[in-house]
Amino acid sequence: MKPTFETDRLILRPARAGDVDHLLALDEDPEVRRYVDQPDPPTREWCERLLARFAQLDEETPELGFWMAEEKQQGGTPPRFVGWFHLRPPRPGEPQNPGDQELGYRLRRDAWGRGLATEGSRALIAHAFETVGAPRVTAFALWENRASVAVMEKLGLAHALDWTYQSKSGEGVPAVLYALDRGA
Repeated sequence: MKPTFETDRLILRPARAGDVDHLLALDEDPEVRRYVDQPDPPTREWCERLLARFAQLDEETPELGFWMAEEKQQGGTPPRFVGWFHLRPPRPGEPQNPGDQELGYRLRRDAWGRGLATEGSRALIAHAFETVGAPRVTAFALWENRASVAVMEKLGLAHALDWTYQSKSGEGVPAVLYALDRGA
């Protein structure tokens, strides 16, 4: 069973069918998609397929995959969806070492600049080292995404290399890889 994580302000939980509307709203924002290889807004069908893929990953590798992020609310108000985080092996074509686990996140614009990306990522980095046994956690961003690079640096990840990300359109885009070794 996929674990749930709680931080001071967040709950990171497995995805569920009701998250389709959350994912749709998240990725409809062009600013959220600005530095990801997703130029067009998603369709409901695309979000349904994405959730099905998350469920398959949860079944195959419950310690890895995607977690939906909810911000804890005060006064009995239910938690509010703010985005997602992932911890997974790097995808083919990405720089990697054996056993690396890649950290990623995508948050709603109204959650930016509040330290939530750093807070949720810290929980998954601890999980990667303590439970998964990863020798290294990596994260990458397009070079222009300075906010994401700043989060990686706050987390203690160090610049590992510059590389060219091959977008779905075939265009090469400057990117950076940051990494943190276990025990560092």
